[in-house]
Amino acid sequence: MEEYTINEVAEITGITAYTLRYYESIGVLPTPARTRGSRRYSDQDVQLISFIQGLKQTGMKLSEIALFMEDGCILSPSGEQQDWTNVLEKRIRILTEHMKELDARMQEVARVKAAAAAKCAYYAERLQAKKQDDGERIIK
Repeated sequence: MEEYTINEVAEITGITAYTLRYYESIGVLPTPARTRGSRRYSDQDVQLISFIQGLKQTGMKLSEIALFMEDGCILSPSGEQQDWTNVLEKRIRILTEHMKELDARMQEVARVKAAAAAKCAYYAERLQAKKQDDGERIIK
């Protein structure tokens, strides 16, 4: 199993080492293993950080991500021995609510995009009409 330093994880994920430490301090990230006092991250940790980054980039609040993460990582070997029913139900609720919010935002983006496309078409028509009008004046 590969292990990464905090700086390597920062480079891989694009999240600064400062932000990784902050996420750890507020409970968004679990405390990583340490070797000689230095944080060591596994491939699984990097995958989790990338998932959290995706949630953050899509607008999920850090408080919601922390709530999502407060029960630990269900993929860890120690997680296999626990009953995760309540945790899984909670995570499904959190993600379902987030997806609803994303759907609403996507609808709003689609509405704004359609309005922008209509404006572009209108401006293109006006420009074409002006060019034709200017061309007719030159010919006369």
